[in-house]
Amino acid sequence: MGNDLTSITAVPTVLTLAQRGPTARSVLSPTARGAAGRRESVRVPGPRSPAAGRDPWKVTMTTTEPIGAAEGGVRTPERHPLRTSRDYRALWAGDLVSQFGSKITEFVLPLLVVTTLEASGVQVGLLQTLYMAPFFLLPLFAGVWLERRAGRPVMIAADLARFVLVLGVPVLALLDILALWHVYVIALVGGALTIVYDIAATSYLPRLLPERQLPAANSLVTVNQALGGTGGPGLAGWLTGLFGPAATLVFDALSYLASASALMLIRHREKTVPRPADRDLRGELAEGLRSVLGSAPIRAVAVHAGIYNAGIALVNLAFLMRFVRELGHGGGDFGVVMVSGGIGAILGALTAPALIRRLGFGRAFLTVLSFSTTAYFLLTAVDGGAGDLLWAALAYFLGTAGASAGSVIAVTMRQRLTPPGVYARMTATYRLITFGMLTLGTTTAGVLTDTVGARITLAGAPVVLLLSVLPICGRSVRTLGRLPDRAAA
Repeated sequence: MGNDLTSITAVPTVLTLAQRGPTARSVLSPTARGAAGRRESVRVPGPRSPAAGRDPWKVTMTTTEPIGAAEGGVRTPERHPLRTSRDYRALWAGDLVSQFGSKITEFVLPLLVVTTLEASGVQVGLLQTLYMAPFFLLPLFAGVWLERRAGRPVMIAADLARFVLVLGVPVLALLDILALWHVYVIALVGGALTIVYDIAATSYLPRLLPERQLPAANSLVTVNQALGGTGGPGLAGWLTGLFGPAATLVFDALSYLASASALMLIRHREKTVPRPADRDLRGELAEGLRSVLGSAPIRAVAVHAGIYNAGIALVNLAFLMRFVRELGHGGGDFGVVMVSGGIGAILGALTAPALIRRLGFGRAFLTVLSFSTTAYFLLTAVDGGAGDLLWAALAYFLGTAGASAGSVIAVTMRQRLTPPGVYARMTATYRLITFGMLTLGTTTAGVLTDTVGARITLAGAPVVLLLSVLPICGRSVRTLGRLPDRAAA
């Protein structure tokens, strides 16, 4: 499961997703151990409301709880889904194994084509381009296709297909018939399968668990990503040294098989949403776009994520060029910095649910952004002195801690604000925006480091991260506290 915000969210709150709505009805929210409930006014689509028909995502919710009361105080703490849900345990375990396997492939596949197939730099670049191409071309159509289908069978099929696909590389190498075009096809199809799996997985979680368990569930998914990103490359390097690049891919193939097996253990059966008879592909795509662009909070987070992704791409490439090429630090020092970032990401993800309960979505988001956007200014202190490693490790620890927590908050917020019938299309639209900006940032970073230099690029890149906070300062997100459960509404 992918979290798509690399950055990836109390108060009297008013959340507005539409200018007008049907009449409000009140809900009395029970609190723990017989304490008095909180009365909330929740605007929901009525049976005769247009919002219940063509635009189900247009819904206005208001909460009247005081600052700091969001899901906190005397409310009984929600039990963790790892303890309460056998199905979630299976999903989480399969995802953890798959994350490690995917990082092995990301490390090994370029190494394989360089060492075994003697590929040139242009050919290695084409390999990466082919893998990334589906991320631009496929998401919107995949979102429409997935919306009316159960997510679990799709994820199982994607895992099994990737198992066969990745296993094909060592088999072809063993038969001594592996060619570069084989790897290109595998990269292209593998990228497409990854997109389908990730959109299905992100949309599946809100169907599997109660809404109050989503922060903790998303937190552990983000921890999986951090663990895979931190430990996967090291594991890949160790396995490559023992078995060689081609044989190492067997472990990734087995990780997909393990993930599919874990998904098969899930007993939960989804209720699919039937496609309206009068809705064509254009209408489905338009509704997916409106689910992001027409919702003030989700639109603000998408703009933030796009700007942040462009900025962090600038930071990462400029830091690599500055730290390794210009200042002469070795791969060991660079690895220490990346590991410190991985540790920060794990701690940030684990902290996010408590921040949401304590502060509400908006104030929690702004709190973690204060770390994820300002920490990278510390990299300007990396100038070839004795403290380089300390400053760099601290910057990435704080920055990724904030970004990881922000990812959990943003994903949970989007899941809570989006009606079930639009989950997949919303996720697809959101990913298209954020991934496009990430690619733009990477391309721009390459041009800037070659023209103005890595030092100047690294000094200016954190300013872009600061600019990403502006959309979150608007009322639609900043004042977003506790969101009423759909069941309560």
